Amino acid sequence: MRKIKVCLDAGHIGPTYNQSPVVKSYYESAMAWALHLKLKAALEKRGFEVNTTRAAIDAPMEVYARGAAAKGCDVFLSLHSNACGTESVDYPVVYRAYDNKEGADALALKLAQKIGQLMGTRQAGRTATRKNSAGGEYYGVLRGARAVGVPVYLLLEHSFHTNAAAAKWLSIDANLAKLAEAEADLLAAHFGAAPQPVTRTLIMGRAQATAQQMALYCRSKNAAPQLSGCTLEMLAQTFLEEGEAEGVRGDVAFAQSLHETGYFKFGGIVQPQQNNFAGIGALNGGPEGQAATFPSMFIGVRAQIQHLKAYASTEPLAKPCVDPRFSLVARGCAPYVEWLGAADNPEGKGWAVPGGGYGESVLKMLRGVLAQSVPQEAQPAPAVPDWQRAGLETLAAAGVINSPDYWSDRLSQNITAGELFGILGNLVTGTLA
Repeated sequence: MRKIKVCLDAGHIGPTYNQSPVVKSYYESAMAWALHLKLKAALEKRGFEVNTTRAAIDAPMEVYARGAAAKGCDVFLSLHSNACGTESVDYPVVYRAYDNKEGADALALKLAQKIGQLMGTRQAGRTATRKNSAGGEYYGVLRGARAVGVPVYLLLEHSFHTNAAAAKWLSIDANLAKLAEAEADLLAAHFGAAPQPVTRTLIMGRAQATAQQMALYCRSKNAAPQLSGCTLEMLAQTFLEEGEAEGVRGDVAFAQSLHETGYFKFGGIVQPQQNNFAGIGALNGGPEGQAATFPSMFIGVRAQIQHLKAYASTEPLAKPCVDPRFSLVARGCAPYVEWLGAADNPEGKGWAVPGGGYGESVLKMLRGVLAQSVPQEAQPAPAVPDWQRAGLETLAAAGVINSPDYWSDRLSQNITAGELFGILGNLVTGTLA
């Protein structure tokens, strides 16, 4: 069965657009951004293919272009909260095609009513349409989606942020998670989407690669890594050891370093002598060297492992903290490699911001490491028991074998049937072997 394609749009640009007049900490744009990331994850879990109109909350994009970005999709959803001049107004409303294209009103009503039930709004959820003076869709995002042929397009107003109860409810992250799950369930039921198994890569755990594999893969891409005061093999082994101490996959951390440094070519903000293998403290556009510096390779690796643990776990550190940015991380917000980019994380947080595809880039490096075939060292020949060597000497002394040096080199090897018959024949005929 073909996957249903959904395009999600977080209403408005920037983190502080449309402040609630009654709950000053609430901004419509921040809520919509957080909700659309959670909804994306919930829909993907149910088998939908999902893209978003923007990679970052502050990425500029005109409303019509946001709707048109849904070209080729089956569904376009733009997420908002509403506003009016009366605080008592409190109901969700879902705007759908003015001509009820694809019978969208049924789905729109289910969504609006479910949102109202979850939020406990004063008035029940409802649907609506709105035309412009030319008779087309009033809202630019819906006009753009219609123009590129999207069958179902909806604008979801999650009640009114001019109502204090609604604004407070929408300010709670756990409530947004409930909304995302409920909305995803309704869309899955409407389109008959089947849940798909989702496999993600945990950052915490035992490494699967060896230091040899890690070094081999790096050298296959860069024969002369720019390292300060250590060999590539030492660095790889240190990643495994420091990772083991904190319960972090050292091979994941090493793969991240390959991505961050360009296989230890450096050449950007961070320089080799800083022993900073993951760009800790480096900001896009910053001058050369403006990033964290560590006194040794060992401390630099430890800091990176600790920074990964901050994202992946809420467990305390096993060693004293050397990561200067450890306390700035929302602990446990990215347990998976795939979530290290904020744009790919349902929480909207991550090592890289906006970071779309960052985790997959790290995984690509990791797959390359794990694919390395390590040359096997030559194994010593098994020891020959004394009784076998004594037997050879006895046969040589009896004249049954006259080439003991030849047979001595073959005591640990198999012999052919012909060789065996030849030796036995010597016992009968007296011919020397």
